[in-house]
Amino acid sequence: MEQDNPISRRKFLRQAGIAAGAGLAASTPLLFSANRAFGGVPQINFAYILSDHHAPLMVLAGEWERFREAGSTYLKPVQKRTLYDMHVNGARVARIKLIPTKKGPDVQKLVANGDVDAGISGTQAILLSVDRGAGVKLISPLQKAGNVFVVHKDLPVQDFHDFLNLVRDTKQGVKVGMPGPHCVATIIFRSALDRAGVTYTESSADSGADVQLINMKGHSNLTTALSNGMAEAVIGAQPYPAIAVERGVGRMAANLQDLPATVDWRGHACCSLEATTDFLQREPDLARSLMEMTVRAARSTAERPDLAAKACSEWLGDGLAVEKRAMPTLAYGTEPTQGWRQSVRSFIRSMREMEMFKGSLREDAGGDPESRVYDFTLVKDVREQLEPTSA
Repeated sequence: MEQDNPISRRKFLRQAGIAAGAGLAASTPLLFSANRAFGGVPQINFAYILSDHHAPLMVLAGEWERFREAGSTYLKPVQKRTLYDMHVNGARVARIKLIPTKKGPDVQKLVANGDVDAGISGTQAILLSVDRGAGVKLISPLQKAGNVFVVHKDLPVQDFHDFLNLVRDTKQGVKVGMPGPHCVATIIFRSALDRAGVTYTESSADSGADVQLINMKGHSNLTTALSNGMAEAVIGAQPYPAIAVERGVGRMAANLQDLPATVDWRGHACCSLEATTDFLQREPDLARSLMEMTVRAARSTAERPDLAAKACSEWLGDGLAVEKRAMPTLAYGTEPTQGWRQSVRSFIRSMREMEMFKGSLREDAGGDPESRVYDFTLVKDVREQLEPTSA
């Protein structure tokens, strides 16, 4: 029977059989900054984005009974969608406060301010935090792909090949809405246009380009761009493309990861799990438990897209039909495959070309950037120890 009493660190370590990973420093005495005590247990402040790209978190929290039945580590709601108690072997070991945000830079601002211990964010946003010396590590992949190309329902285009033909036949150029110039979707789409020899611009004054990329300043404005005629097509992250299709204003033309481009983007990195180096060093036991839940939740999400669609639709309020459309274009997993690593290198190269880096990831910093960005100690250890089953 589970107990709601807090557990001592020594007893927790003994019961759970947890040891700090080889790449992490040994635990130091508790320091409560962002990590304040609640009833004798530490609080973990965890930021995330309100998106189905973060479905594993929503499955973990929304379907918590499944995880309690299937394993010893799970979350129990105190206040749904906000506060959860982490249980290990039936004992409460931490309280997790979930902090919702709208986009990756919001998460990274919280990281920079020292307001969170861990979170899920866009991989590019994490790279910028590393570059700026925010004291954070990317500790696991979580979600891949999920960026989609949608055309207006009246545009005579069924796929990307049709789109290229339309671009080459028109004299006025085609307007494509993008969430922002530095987003994953935009980088991939530009890569595909480069390979096809199609010219593009982000300036409305440049009338000679084949494609005009219009900055919609966020994913939530993409549907509006199609419905009001501002754009003839849009690119962006789910669930917003699926919302446009479900509302009848757009038609899916391609999953961006499948486009022929200058880089193979299949299985590309999108959203990842990050943690501050302070948290990893100060709370290695809790960090490992957090990783265990993440790996199990990602597996469940990948294996049960129906469960993920239900959890996301209830959490986000965007409708089950929308999430059922979105799920086939998304992929979840915690293995840092070679393809995933290569896509991160491609992002770094593109971001350097756009002069987005000012610190440790600048071109002149030299060396392999992976040692500055990653710490896969925990995810490697957890994946090796967990059976290939899920909640």
